[in-house]
Amino acid sequence: MVGRALRTAVVGASVLAGVWAGAPAAAAGQDPTVAAELSDAADRVCLAEIREAWEAPQPYVHDRVTEVLPEVTPEAVAESFEHDRSVRVAVLPEPHTAPGELAEQLHAQGDRWTAVLYSWQDGAFRVDTVTGGAPRGGRAPTGVSHRVDADDLLVHMEALAVVLRGEVIPTAAQALAETTLYVAPGLATDLTAQQVDDLAERFASLAEPVRVALLPSEAVGYEGAVVRRGAGNVAELVQGERDAPVVVYLVDGDGHVVAGSASGTAAGSRFGLTGDSLSRITAAARDGDSAAATLTNLLERLDTAPAGGDAVERAADFLRYALPFLIVLGAGLVLVLPVRRAEETVRSESGTDGDAVSPPQED
Repeated sequence: MVGRALRTAVVGASVLAGVWAGAPAAAAGQDPTVAAELSDAADRVCLAEIREAWEAPQPYVHDRVTEVLPEVTPEAVAESFEHDRSVRVAVLPEPHTAPGELAEQLHAQGDRWTAVLYSWQDGAFRVDTVTGGAPRGGRAPTGVSHRVDADDLLVHMEALAVVLRGEVIPTAAQALAETTLYVAPGLATDLTAQQVDDLAERFASLAEPVRVALLPSEAVGYEGAVVRRGAGNVAELVQGERDAPVVVYLVDGDGHVVAGSASGTAAGSRFGLTGDSLSRITAAARDGDSAAATLTNLLERLDTAPAGGDAVERAADFLRYALPFLIVLGAGLVLVLPVRRAEETVRSESGTDGDAVSPPQED
């Protein structure tokens, strides 16, 4: 299950740019035969054929796409989306109609399912998704273009399916059960695969390991807004019921590290009563321009952090949380001590005045 989760997230980092219809740039190193065949608009796309396939329901893959890319078949596309009946998919060569307009034509107003259109454009596949008869969000919030190379098409579909099902956070949680560092491999960062492996080993070698995830900010935002109706602390969601503290950094489509969060509950035993110290370390380590620098900074700060957190910070945390109790205790003592002293004075005076008066005796 974890292996599938890792495989389906290969391009999850940039998939939301495709979800919101970013126009693709020319694919570097693209097979010129594939580009020529898919760019030839001699065959018109028949909307009736697509709708007929969707009624089945099954994905529609244009014959010319399968001729050029034999692995891209309706069965393979359905498997990539795990036969999700709430999603309709069409894979087309370069259409005569603008992809965004074509996607709207394919999706009837009011339909509850999501329409996903892959269409060849400028040397790569462009992705448009439509829900309720309108494009989901238009262009990507990052404003960057997105392309899906022909060789990555099925993998991209698996990653898109993860996003549409709202499983970006659960996928990261499953991955961190096997490793101390999970980086969605499609993220536009300055990290290499070797660097990720080396950093994972270093995080694992810490005296008290911390698990770290780099996730696509757009996908997490989509999941929080559409699926979860509010994501909350992403690090705590990724941590789940596990004891090891988790740090999550969010990366946008340009590779900028735009935010960081740390789980507070499990982090408390080492990083302060509420994990505030880990949160401060996470924020201080973030380098907006570099994921590699961010993770390196985090490692260095965690490696030099005293066990149990900084003594001054822990003392401040203790005073902050203990001060109300101490004030109540002090007020109680101020009220109780004078009364106790008065009672002791009365008892002392009664003991020095002789025997207590006996009650009168009746004859």
